[in-house]
Amino acid sequence: MKKYLELFLTFFKLGLFTFGGGYAMIPSLKEIVVEKKKWLSEEEMLEILAISESTPGPIAINMATYIGYQRKGFLGSLFSTLGVVLPSMIIIFIISLFFDRFLANEYVAYAFVGIKACVAFLI
Repeated sequence: MKKYLELFLTFFKLGLFTFGGGYAMIPSLKEIVVEKKKWLSEEEMLEILAISESTPGPIAINMATYIGYQRKGFLGSLFSTLGVVLPSMIIIFIISLFFDRFLANEYVAYAFVGIKACVAFLI
């Protein structure tokens, strides 16, 4: 169980402190997984990166799933995937609790009307 918790916490920290999407996560993931924890070799990391880019879905989730599976099988992939996804889900949930009050602000409501117009124009 300790290995599963280690996988979960490693990917939870990555998901929590990496900003800019999955591609921004790759250097941090490489540093942790290849250099610090030595879970993968450099070549294995490149193979997982290539597979993650070619399969459908977000690259961060794909990489977490493949690395977890390689380390501890199906449960490892489950814990790794939950770890990388959970921080975003928690943050979005907390934001959703306050979103109605945020939209009640007159200036924010006007800004969203302008944003909607811009998005419609761009589409």
